[in-house]
Amino acid sequence: MSLQSVFVNRPEDADLILVVDMDEADVFANLRRNHVWRRFPEKSFGIYEGDNPPRFLHGLYSSVRRSWMRTGRFQSCAYPMHQICFPNQVPAVSMVSATPKDLLFFFAGRRSHPLRKRLLKLSFSEGDVVMQDTSTYNHFQADEISQQAAKARYWQLAQRSKFGLCPRGAGTSSVRLFELMEAGISPVIIADDWIPPIGPKWEEFALFVPEIQIASLYEIVRQHENEWIERGYKARQAYETWFAPQVYWRFLIQSIQVIQKHQRVPETIYARMLPWMTLSERTRQARIRTVIWMKGMVRKVLKKQNS
Repeated sequence: MSLQSVFVNRPEDADLILVVDMDEADVFANLRRNHVWRRFPEKSFGIYEGDNPPRFLHGLYSSVRRSWMRTGRFQSCAYPMHQICFPNQVPAVSMVSATPKDLLFFFAGRRSHPLRKRLLKLSFSEGDVVMQDTSTYNHFQADEISQQAAKARYWQLAQRSKFGLCPRGAGTSSVRLFELMEAGISPVIIADDWIPPIGPKWEEFALFVPEIQIASLYEIVRQHENEWIERGYKARQAYETWFAPQVYWRFLIQSIQVIQKHQRVPETIYARMLPWMTLSERTRQARIRTVIWMKGMVRKVLKKQNS
């Protein structure tokens, strides 16, 4: 497959079909009703940056789970569409490097996963760590002034920090990871179920902390404190090489080539299994809703007993 591309009008004439603009509503109903990829499943690939990617179509998903990799149908990707729809202007690397670093690391994010809840409960007595719970802030509902203020606070903390925490959220990945790389700040990745996208030598610039070891987070990062300049530089290099807008198409094509090489079962078989896969996903979502409802009921009972 060539990196040089020509767009055609008919799917019959295409060597590659990218399926985008997916909607999670009703178990990705708009994807399931899309007849193009079901006619041409082998050359159709999904691209989705949401927290809960579909399993119906092979492709590139930002929050693909580690257990999904056994089939060879999926690869991880970054968040270019998110950045276009919800821009978070990254400060220039020169500005980031010129800012005095009085923080070892920082985190600012929502309690969108039990891991983050545990993380935000940690206490750091050293004074060179800032942890901010932004759960009360809703980016999608905030007005423009509130959005700009929240972004400014985030980047003020980032520029003061030698490392930035990137714990998983509702999905296995985080857009903050790629923003920190663009800013030339070394990310600390806390996401056991996340699969790194192909390309970068992640260990050269990112610190990986197992979720079970977050109680020792400070000590782990502190051991690498003198590496923050080199790791930040290599993080920026990796972003420019693999995820910057001018090179992202090449990354997409190479990731798809990996899927084509390693997929074990033809995608046509999965397309035929769509009804069964839909039922399985509905069952899984119903189970999750039941658990959430039960936890809510337990909290209400405990609150009533304590009042």
